[in-house]
Amino acid sequence: MAKIAERIINYIEMLGVHDKGLKRAHARGYYYEAKVELTPEGQALLGDTQQAVIRLSDAPPNKRTPAQLVSLKGLAIHFKESDSHFIFVNFPYFPFVKRESVLMLMTYINAIKQTDDWCVRMNLMRKIGRLEDFGQKLGKFVSHFPLSTSRQHQTYHNLHYYQTDKDYVRFHVVYEDDIRLYVERYTAPCSIEVLRNDGDIRQIGRLTITREIDIDLPYFELLKTGPHLQPLREDDIIYLRDEMYQISAERRLNEKNSES
Repeated sequence: MAKIAERIINYIEMLGVHDKGLKRAHARGYYYEAKVELTPEGQALLGDTQQAVIRLSDAPPNKRTPAQLVSLKGLAIHFKESDSHFIFVNFPYFPFVKRESVLMLMTYINAIKQTDDWCVRMNLMRKIGRLEDFGQKLGKFVSHFPLSTSRQHQTYHNLHYYQTDKDYVRFHVVYEDDIRLYVERYTAPCSIEVLRNDGDIRQIGRLTITREIDIDLPYFELLKTGPHLQPLREDDIIYLRDEMYQISAERRLNEKNSES
C-alpha cells in the first residue's frame, strides 16, 4: 500500500492543477545567491556559514496563477557550508499536526471537485471542519492569513521546533531590503498549530541577496538541519513534508526525462 506522503501527492496531481515538471507546491520560484552574516549565537546554531541559496516562491502548484493574486509566499534557505535547509512561509502556524489529517483533507478536496451535488459538497466541507477541529478554529485561520501579495516587507515563519543541547528553537525571517534572521528560544516545544508569544527572540544574522542564479534544487531537505539542531521525532508534519518533497522531486525528474 502506498505510504501517506505518496497518496497525498497522488491527490494533488488528481486535482489537475499542477504543471508537469514543476514542484507540486510553490511551483513558481526564483533562486538567488546570498551573503550570510551570523552573530556568535547564530553560528552556534547554524555553523560558521557565509554563503546561502535562497528560493522565493508563490504557493500554487502551477505558474498560471498571476503572482500579484497570490498572497501565500515562501522563502527557503540552503546554507551552503553546513548543507542545512530551512523553509519559511508568511503564515505563522500550520492548522494540522497529524499526517492522517492532511491525507483526509486532500481526500475530501478531491471528492468535492468530483461531485456536482451541493449536498454532498456541504457534507464534505463539514468533514473538513471536523479535522482536528479546524472548523472551530476557522476564525484563527482567516485572521492570520496574509493579505499582501508582495514578497518583500513580510515576516516568514519556519514552523518547526528544533532541539539544541540546552533548549528548543524556531526561526523566522523579516524580508525588507535584506533578510534579517531571528531565533525564538523556548524551554519546551508546542504543537506547530499553537501561536506563541512567550519565546526569547533575538536577531542572529542577516542575509544579503547578491544576484539571481539559474539553478533548480531538486528539493529542500528539511531533515538536514546542520550539526547543532535536531528535528523533533514527535513532529509528524516535518517528516511528512520531507517525504512529500522527495516524491515530488522524483516525479518532476521523471516528467522531464520523458519529455527529452
